[in-house]
Amino acid sequence: MSMEEEVIPLLQVGLITVIGALLVLVIGLIFKYRKAGYGWILLHLLLFFWCAWSWIQVLETRAYTSSIENSLTIAWLGILWAVSMVSLTIGLLMLRPSRERNL
Repeated sequence: MSMEEEVIPLLQVGLITVIGALLVLVIGLIFKYRKAGYGWILLHLLLFFWCAWSWIQVLETRAYTSSIENSLTIAWLGILWAVSMVSLTIGLLMLRPSRERNL
C-alpha cells in the first residue's frame, strides 16, 4: 500500500503534538496531587510514544528492510504496547477513589 510523501511527517507532527500536550498535563497533575497513579500514566505515555514513533519508522522504511525484520519489530512493538496498557490500567486503578468513607 503506497502513501503520499506528506503522510509520514504529518503523523510525526501529530504524534508529537498530542503526546507533548498530554505529557505537560500529566506532569502538572503529578506535581499538583503527588499521586503515584499519575506516574504510571506517565510511563504509559512514554511507552506508547516509543511504540507509535517506531511504528511510523516501520511505515517509512518498510520498503528498505526485510520482511522478517519488519515482522519482528511489529511483534516487539505489540508487546511493548501491551506493557504500556498494563501501566495505564495500574495508574487508573491507583487513582480511583477509595471505598472507605470517613465518618
